[in-house]
Amino acid sequence: SSWGSSWGGKGGKDGKDDRGKGYSKGGGALGSAFGGRDRDGKEPWVPGRGRNPDLENEGSGRGNRWFSDHDDRMGGGGGDRDRDRGGDRDEPFVQKRRDASPGSWRNDKFEELIVERQKAKEDEERKKQEEKEEKSKNSALYPYKVLISDTVSFCYNKIINDSSCCLDQQMDAGVRRDIVRRNRTEWFCGKSCYSSTKGRRGDDAFYFPESADCDSPRLLWVHGGSWEYGSPTTDGYAQLASKIATRSGAVVMLPDYPLAPQGNYSVIMDHILHALRYLATARLGELACEPAAGKRAPLFIGGDSAGGGTALSMVLKLKLDGGWNPSGIDTSIPNELPNGEILAGAVFFSPWTNLRCDSPDYYFNSFARIVGAGGGVYTGDLMFRGHPYQNLDQFTANAESYVGTNSSLLTDPVASPFFAGERELGGGGLPPMHFSVGGSESILGDSLIFAQKAALYGADIQLDVHVGMWHDFPMYSEGCGHGAELWQAIRVLNKTGMFIKKVAAARRVALDFGLLWPPAKFHPGTPQTSYVYDLTREGTEQWFPEALDTATIQMSYIDIGLSAAPPASASSGPSVVVVAAASAVLGAALMLAMQALAARAWVRRSPEVPEVKRPLLIA
Repeated sequence: SSWGSSWGGKGGKDGKDDRGKGYSKGGGALGSAFGGRDRDGKEPWVPGRGRNPDLENEGSGRGNRWFSDHDDRMGGGGGDRDRDRGGDRDEPFVQKRRDASPGSWRNDKFEELIVERQKAKEDEERKKQEEKEEKSKNSALYPYKVLISDTVSFCYNKIINDSSCCLDQQMDAGVRRDIVRRNRTEWFCGKSCYSSTKGRRGDDAFYFPESADCDSPRLLWVHGGSWEYGSPTTDGYAQLASKIATRSGAVVMLPDYPLAPQGNYSVIMDHILHALRYLATARLGELACEPAAGKRAPLFIGGDSAGGGTALSMVLKLKLDGGWNPSGIDTSIPNELPNGEILAGAVFFSPWTNLRCDSPDYYFNSFARIVGAGGGVYTGDLMFRGHPYQNLDQFTANAESYVGTNSSLLTDPVASPFFAGERELGGGGLPPMHFSVGGSESILGDSLIFAQKAALYGADIQLDVHVGMWHDFPMYSEGCGHGAELWQAIRVLNKTGMFIKKVAAARRVALDFGLLWPPAKFHPGTPQTSYVYDLTREGTEQWFPEALDTATIQMSYIDIGLSAAPPASASSGPSVVVVAAASAVLGAALMLAMQALAARAWVRRSPEVPEVKRPLLIA
């Protein structure tokens, strides 16, 4: 007994001796029986190692019984147990083991445990096989790939494992990038700055397509990142800007505005306004442009996520302060942009417009994993996977950081466009706007509700809801590394390029006819809304052929301008393009004729105006 105790004590005390390691850490018979410990005291027992809970407090009241690798080799037991068997404590245990009769208490118990363990293992393997067969059966009945494409499924799984992964990595070929440092735009991203791009900041990035000239549209893009992250050259924005530039033919400018906490709503808005003024008259580097009066390049603004909310705030600010007054349009004089410039149009990807963060989609589009016999599937917004109330708290804290100490801005109709009303939206002055949003977004309502209100007050609104897509999905057009493009993202990029081309063309026509831009409507309307389903999967051509979808995209711009051929990446037959083009030309001619008649009627209704010294209003 002392021999077993000393070995067990040494192993349990320091574990440095090979024998001590065997008895102490491995649950050795000698060490365990007389003071040693197994690995953690809780490890499931297996034959030949560790504690056997089935043998606790059995036999003659000797308490716990232990087995080990040494026990298997030597016959187990020591000290008191040897004396119980009449053996000498120094006698080799292997002899005791060999002498044990097949029906002895110890061997019977050991064999029972082996049989039970083998049976449990077989049951587990059988259960796994049954689950595999059931899953295969369910897959045949309800094939997952029939519901969503391989690319979407791949993106889902990748983003769930890492929500910061998978942004586009490749810039479009032929796009040139210039970095420009304007006066008084520098700021410093220090320790309190959340962005990973530290140090001196404030330089703008310009992206030029190969076709760029002085008449090309100009787009100011306000990058997202919760007003706390991102830059013009990181987080996928260089790639996004290049793709928009290629498809639209526009020169794209991304300003590096101050991020929170250095920047708040007032600071960021001031920075964006100065960037827009700069873009309106910029010489554009080697292009050396000198915009002539009346023939200025069309000016657009856009943004995504938080940046989309700021861009939309700027649209409303320019409408109120820069040329439009619902109470007296005939006396309004543009004063915010150089030479009375007015925005040609605006585009938004998943804009954050409600700083109160309380639309129902925070609940109904919350992330969830559904587990069943067919395996686990995911629904909701992949980007924000917390509990709905947790997401609400985090978004609200972010919004409060954006508005600073002025909490009233959370519901201000300009800072938080979700709350805009007739004063901000009615009476004309809003440019045509295009919204692209994911159908599974937490902030889906931020676009839907604003779009409906703006259209109600006469704004020209187009809204595309892409079913099943997550927040800011157009930035994943390369397919998250799957090898195939994400069709929904490519469609948004193509349609954005087409929108900019069409609106720019319509603006030029309006100016040539002496009509004021943007068109003003004084009758209630609704947004032109499309719910976009994936048309790349097998069988979807029976729902809505892609050629018809392409034609629908073209026809959606009839009311604002001329037709143009679809992007090279879009697929459509020649007959579809011809029909769409002819319809667009007819629609544009009808639109201009109606505008001319309405303009003359507007002048007749205003005899107190002796002379019209500016382009006529489009009624």
